[in-house]
Amino acid sequence: MRAATGAWLAWAVGLGVLAPELSTLCRLSALGIATVTAWRPAWGLMVVTAILPAGALFASAPARASELFAWAFLASWLLCLWRPLSSGAWPRAITTPVALFGATLAVSWLSLTVAGSAGVPWTAMPAFLFHTLSRDYLVFSAPEPETWTLLQSLTGLALVLAAVAVTRADPRHSGRLAIALAGSLAAVAVATPIAVYRQWAATGYAEWFLTRFTERGERFSLHMADVNAAGSLYIVASTIAVAHLIARKRPRAVWIAVLGVLAPALWLAGSRSAYLGIAGGLAMMTAVGRQWRSRRAAAIAVAALLLVVGLSAAAALDGADAQGGVRQSANLRSQFLQTSARMFASSPLFGVGVGHYFERSAEFMTPTLRELYGNENAHNYFAQQFSELGLTGGLLFLWLVSAAIWTGWHCVRGEPTDAAALGLFAGATGYLLTCTTGHPLLVPEAALPFWIVLGTVAGAAGPAPATARLRMVTLVVAVALALGLWRATVARSLVTEIPPEYGFHGLEMDEDDMPFRWMTRHSVTYLPDGPGFLRLRVRAPNRPMPRPLVLETSIAGRVVDRRRLAPGEWITVDIPARETGTPFRRVDFRVNQVWTDEVRLGQRAARRPITVLAGDISWMPLR
Repeated sequence: MRAATGAWLAWAVGLGVLAPELSTLCRLSALGIATVTAWRPAWGLMVVTAILPAGALFASAPARASELFAWAFLASWLLCLWRPLSSGAWPRAITTPVALFGATLAVSWLSLTVAGSAGVPWTAMPAFLFHTLSRDYLVFSAPEPETWTLLQSLTGLALVLAAVAVTRADPRHSGRLAIALAGSLAAVAVATPIAVYRQWAATGYAEWFLTRFTERGERFSLHMADVNAAGSLYIVASTIAVAHLIARKRPRAVWIAVLGVLAPALWLAGSRSAYLGIAGGLAMMTAVGRQWRSRRAAAIAVAALLLVVGLSAAAALDGADAQGGVRQSANLRSQFLQTSARMFASSPLFGVGVGHYFERSAEFMTPTLRELYGNENAHNYFAQQFSELGLTGGLLFLWLVSAAIWTGWHCVRGEPTDAAALGLFAGATGYLLTCTTGHPLLVPEAALPFWIVLGTVAGAAGPAPATARLRMVTLVVAVALALGLWRATVARSLVTEIPPEYGFHGLEMDEDDMPFRWMTRHSVTYLPDGPGFLRLRVRAPNRPMPRPLVLETSIAGRVVDRRRLAPGEWITVDIPARETGTPFRRVDFRVNQVWTDEVRLGQRAARRPITVLAGDISWMPLR
């Protein structure tokens, strides 16, 4: 199983490394991570932790550079079969909730996929499920939200286990990892105001440019589009720096400089939840502080950081009118909680499905939120977990993070002068606090480093034996997951009418006044059963492409046609289809490239995925 998983990850990484869409630096970085990991896993994990926050700078969306780096590490770690994954027994207090939560995610994905597979015979289900997992996921992502959410979440859980194993094998790992992460975030923090300065210089140092940040409350982060997620990760770097100041780790001037460069980047991000997270991290340090050797150093360090946070928060609140103000923000958050509560109530045991909160949110939103956002995530990752995965997944997620934080608490209480352990523990706690008002774990550049930090914090857990209570919990979760999958199978069998098609945008006209619809990367329609031909009229867009555009067609779960499309030329394709004995057949169109264009969603701009122009799609029966 270890070899098979590692080989699959290595295959996906290889496809990403060979993709022409990724930069040479991105490819070399992935290969370098794999090489270093094969030499020493602890150093490989340290390198990947340092590079993950800046993953979006290596390749633009939809490429998933951060996951490419994480998969390169995991593939190399797993494929070094001569080396055991863990030097001792695994801590069940951590591995059990990781395994059960991962199983819940996988079963939720499988349930969604099975429930939506009407029109695919059971004999074709293995091939159908295989094609659902995109071969070029790391380059073009996955078209279905449940698939990319599953793969990103499982990557995070695998990094937790890797960090636990590495930390238990090498006690010095936490110190190196803390320095690597703080240094990486300090580097992007330095680059952020420099980028703003360059933009200002490009305007001829116009006074109006600065008012965007000082008066209108505009927010900016160089390495992440989600400024709140960037703020969540800055928390970890801040607590690491403060912990080293408290422990009087030399050179202290370096850690003071780290705090100094983090302050403007944190202010530019303008994340109020980050200020809450830093306060929470400092509170955890204060709880441990009764055992500090130097109370004076601790008091000075904490006071300095509180001053920086206070000034940044005051500046952010001063410009809050452009962001709707604190009162309006709190009001919107309360409406998001109402939305999450309604969604949870619609399916309290299993939820609406992994990754489906955004897609289903408009059904449960208040009129105000629907007008403002159209669709949106929960702005509370805990609420989103309960809404998507129900009580089963929500409670397991709480168990996982609580077990890791509880282990970290006991570790820092036993060794309060361990600066790395204290900083990582406080940073993980502060990060989780921001999850109550945001969703940084949906952003891979912010989520994957956190999972590594959480695994490092949890690495001190002892190898407790399996208890009767633990076995009972595992059995209950297994029964619940089996029930959820059985429910999806029943729902699929009850579908007798042709479902609505999806994956197509609205009707438009091309330059020759020909009607068409844009396809997304994965589009689905349905055909009646019986022998005949599927007639498809399609055209590739007129744009530069680094590779040929290929359209793959599957009927009833089996690939029946694959062809290249020339840009700007309409072609008509007739695809034969045989009788299957089912009431109708599902037709899947998959394209090997995707682009985006800007549209309006609520009162904001959004980007929609587009691939192929589809004209007529018709069925020509032979009888």
